[in-house]
Amino acid sequence: MSELRAATAADLPALVALYAAFFREDAVPVPAALQANLAAMLDDPDAMIALLGDPPQGLVSATLTRGAEFGLSAEIEDLYVVPSARGTGLARRLMTHALDWCDRRGARAVSLVVTPEAEAEQELTAFYTRFGFIDSRRRLLIRG
Repeated sequence: MSELRAATAADLPALVALYAAFFREDAVPVPAALQANLAAMLDDPDAMIALLGDPPQGLVSATLTRGAEFGLSAEIEDLYVVPSARGTGLARRLMTHALDWCDRRGARAVSLVVTPEAEAEQELTAFYTRFGFIDSRRRLLIRG
């Protein structure tokens, strides 16, 4: 069984490669500051990135935030398994790890975003509903 572990600064090259593949697959532009953003997440106590396998076959990340509606909440920022390892239960292990991390930190709600490309290719909504997620019918707007 593949090892699931917290990512460290030594994992930055592997993280950059995995994230770039993930973004390209979901038709999301690879940010110029990807490496710097990942390094900041690795240093942030309110963020988590975990890797599965050596070499890494998948990753999951989550962050915490505080707001008026839910109090402390979390977002599963990213969940990615390399195409050759899909269908083996790795995504389920990564998701369970992320949700446990959110629960241990006291998050009252957990959100995530599914891109239309990911939904069309992988039917992710069906996967996430098995973990208790529901479609909030909210629209994500981004200023950046």
